[in-house]
Amino acid sequence: MNFESLTRTEKHILSQGSVFELLRRSPEVEFDENIFHAGLIYDEHFSKVLKGVYESYIDTAVNSGFSIAIGTATWRANEERIRASVFSDRAVNEDNVQFLKDIRANYSRSNISILIEGDIGPRGDAYKPEEALDVDTAYSFHSPQIKALASSGVDYLQASTLPALSEGLGIALVMAETGLPYVISFVVDRTGCLLDGTKLTDAISRIDDEVGANSARFAVNCVHPRILHQALDKNPGIEGRIISFHGNTADLSAAELDGSEELITEEPVAFSRAYKELLSAHDIKIIGGCCGSNPDHIGAIAKVL
Repeated sequence: MNFESLTRTEKHILSQGSVFELLRRSPEVEFDENIFHAGLIYDEHFSKVLKGVYESYIDTAVNSGFSIAIGTATWRANEERIRASVFSDRAVNEDNVQFLKDIRANYSRSNISILIEGDIGPRGDAYKPEEALDVDTAYSFHSPQIKALASSGVDYLQASTLPALSEGLGIALVMAETGLPYVISFVVDRTGCLLDGTKLTDAISRIDDEVGANSARFAVNCVHPRILHQALDKNPGIEGRIISFHGNTADLSAAELDGSEELITEEPVAFSRAYKELLSAHDIKIIGGCCGSNPDHIGAIAKVL
């Protein structure tokens, strides 16, 4: 099933937990300083570790009977960073899509659907809205990566961990041109605003106005479920527009987490309880984890779902 039919017919779709943060602290791999975990696919040992992380999340979905969305490890694989990396001669985005396609092929006999999400991130620090690109610059800067992912056969596109409306709008304009389903995922605070101070409702309305009503789907990631719960309660009228959520396991603000070297987390059962409270009040389709989460956290969420 494709993205449109799956999101229309299934009550919930499971998604992966942390990949980047899970591996960043692992002694088993070494990240490229520019494109981070997107380069792991080019090392025989590192690629097996990365494959194992993806498979652990897919196995959780298979065992619980949920379809799952898995995202490419390309959050930092924009054209600028690829040029600065040791992989400048590689088709990094396209190769990461193929990597996930090969993993999906191994589950062809399973009874679930596996969606592949082509993932990008902001140019700057996800917790610093002052580093966000303006609309026109974002459109130009992100176009090569978005087009590379779209041409590689992903099921949908997603821009994750965006701190500001301007960069999200520029990205949405490019993604809309691909004809693929796409999701714009912001970081929000407890007041219901993006980190640049834009109210979430206003950000959605602005993108609707400039890109096309209901063209984009929206998401939130990299905050705890309780923070999203509070944010959504302060943004009435957008029920159904937030299609996806990947939650941190630390109930702390972006300002409190920014620059922290210590991974702050909570136990899977406690995390899943916070998800249960969120989903009892707000209908969100695609459910996964972000910083601090692992397969145990996703398994606990699956039980709640």
